[in-house]
Amino acid sequence: MKPIPIPGAELFWDQHFLQLWEATRLFTTLLVTCAWERRKGLFGHVVPRDEAYYGDSGTHYTYSRREYKPLPWLPELLSLKARVEEVTPAAVYGNLPRTGYNAVLCNLYRNGNDSVGLHADAEPEMGPVIASVSLGAERVFRLKANDGGVVLSETLPAGSLLIMAGESQRHFRHEVPKEPLVTESRINLTFRYVKHSEARN
Repeated sequence: MKPIPIPGAELFWDQHFLQLWEATRLFTTLLVTCAWERRKGLFGHVVPRDEAYYGDSGTHYTYSRREYKPLPWLPELLSLKARVEEVTPAAVYGNLPRTGYNAVLCNLYRNGNDSVGLHADAEPEMGPVIASVSLGAERVFRLKANDGGVVLSETLPAGSLLIMAGESQRHFRHEVPKEPLVTESRINLTFRYVKHSEARN
């Protein structure tokens, strides 16, 4: 994977992690097999995307007062997880167990009106490594420093893989902004390693 040189972050990028035909087939399968749900966020606002969460037993976590309990792995997600683990750079495994990732949050953006606002994946249960696979429509991904400056703005094509590790979640926030001209759907799969400390169990 190709490193993206941004001071304070640890980013790796493979634009062609999956071949286009593989990405298309996986998108079509997950679109109909994932247990998509449009949740409500703070103050009753509807989250502007669909979500489905899969993982090992015990990988539940809470984000923005929404509780995520893992569904049993789909075969397609387990197979993809193994492939992501194979290409995850060795340096990243300083923050991962050798067993690799144990959960994946699936996001479905049905069109350009769906989005995710600026945030960091910094829940207490979650380690610093997020491996993100994009399927379907190309969408803009933005990484911003905590002072608001944009340090990366990239259109993520189908089949691409972006890994954020190290201090990335502490120093930066990221978003997928609205793009009203986009009419097709996108699925984003974010593989994580979720671990609960004994004090939280």
